[in-house]
Amino acid sequence: MYGSLLRSAAGDLDSEGAVWGVLGGFESEDDHAALALRFMGAMHRLVLMGSVPDLASRYPSTGGDGDARAAWPAFRDALVSHRSQIRELLPRGCQTNEVGRSAALLGGFLEIARRTGRRLRILELGASAGFNLRFDHYRYESGAHGWGHLESPVHFRHSFEVAPPLDKPVEVVGRKGCDVEPVDSTSAEGSLTLRSFVWADQSERFKLLEGAIEVARHVPVEVERVDAATFLERELASSRTGVATVVFHSVFMQYVDAGGRRRIASALEAAGSRATREGPLAYLRMEPGAQSFEVRLTLWPGGGDELLALSKAHGTGVRWL
Repeated sequence: MYGSLLRSAAGDLDSEGAVWGVLGGFESEDDHAALALRFMGAMHRLVLMGSVPDLASRYPSTGGDGDARAAWPAFRDALVSHRSQIRELLPRGCQTNEVGRSAALLGGFLEIARRTGRRLRILELGASAGFNLRFDHYRYESGAHGWGHLESPVHFRHSFEVAPPLDKPVEVVGRKGCDVEPVDSTSAEGSLTLRSFVWADQSERFKLLEGAIEVARHVPVEVERVDAATFLERELASSRTGVATVVFHSVFMQYVDAGGRRRIASALEAAGSRATREGPLAYLRMEPGAQSFEVRLTLWPGGGDELLALSKAHGTGVRWL
């Protein structure tokens, strides 16, 4: 649905129509700024708020019929009638730290626990609402095998093409994240923001999001409002023994400038040089690769980089390597 609407929007943009009236001034942004997702998220937010009922009748997220071609005239009209609201929303960052990515990251957490024999202290960069910091409160299934809480409202049943071994217990003894614009998923404003960035016709993602919000109500997690480099420099300033410290992120690095990337790499390298078998450090990430999204792990002592799995953007199609 979004592909069809964006193709129509691109044609309208070229003719300097209603889309240009909304997006004019943003043309210098590069691909990493995710302008298209922010554009669709702004409109979806208005749909979810009930501000554009004609469009809501086409959006599946509000009970609509999903007819993208029929939705375009209402979409274009909304760009005119709600131009100022959409332009106010567009500068906001893209908050799509998808809970489904926990399925892609799970194998990494299990592998770290297996190799180190330690409980995990996990630190997430760009954590948004902190859903992936609660990965151990979800349920993951592949055929006859499963891992996690049987009664969890977040159930991953179709995420794996090739699942990791699901036979290793993991105990998380500390969890903390950071984000420059953290979201409280349990608030009305926060839940609206998160729902707006889910694509309107992807019902399974909505179901997982609702489950993750429910888990968040019962499992508090601190997501600090601070940039990733500052957070990491502080959290890794001193070594921890008796636990494996895991720094992780998913589809995050594209939003970090060159200076921030250098500081993050420096903090990891310094902490890695101090890591011991009693206090290991792991760096787990899911980021875009050449053909698909890659789940990679660096573990200190040692420091070798390994490709663990491949995945699609939202944590589906996970293929453990």
